[in-house]
Amino acid sequence: NVSSLVGGHRSRGPRGSLCGFRSRPPLATMKSVACNVFFLVFGIAPLCGAVTPITKVIQLLKEMEAKGVSEKEAEAVRFSAFSQWCSDQKRIKSEEIAEGTAKIEELTAKIEKAAAEIASLTDRIQELDEDVGRWEKDTKAASDVREKEAADYMATSVDFGESLDALDGAILVLKKRSANLAQAQEALLQVQSLKLVPAA
Repeated sequence: NVSSLVGGHRSRGPRGSLCGFRSRPPLATMKSVACNVFFLVFGIAPLCGAVTPITKVIQLLKEMEAKGVSEKEAEAVRFSAFSQWCSDQKRIKSEEIAEGTAKIEELTAKIEKAAAEIASLTDRIQELDEDVGRWEKDTKAASDVREKEAADYMATSVDFGESLDALDGAILVLKKRSANLAQAQEALLQVQSLKLVPAA
């Protein structure tokens, strides 16, 4: 028992005390008692399989430590994966931004070139529109002249046709009346009086 471990024993005193020691133990004996109690609590009890609050606390602390280490390792793995993903995304986005910037510069150059071509072609279109307008005016004027000349030609053709018919008639008359010169002269005078042939 504990009394035997600490070196003390109970005895009945002169007054019938049941728990008094025979004499007060010295300081060395008290230290020995404390050491034996400590050994009893922290040494013998675990060996005997008994569970004390302290061992339970120690066990919980070890479990928390193991859980913390496990979670730390898992978090380290997750952080490493996330860091790698961030690095990859940064590289990808940087490349996409560079490509987009180059594409913007290329398209800007094409737009400027197309704008210059549009301005040049617009000026050329205006010049051609002016030429077309002038040519249309010239065509109309030429058409008016041709129409007037055609009308004059038709009138002259009619006049010439009537003159030729008159001449043919006069020739027939002269052939029939060739013996009578007076009548021939009179017929010629009649033809001259018609004025069908315009003056040169």
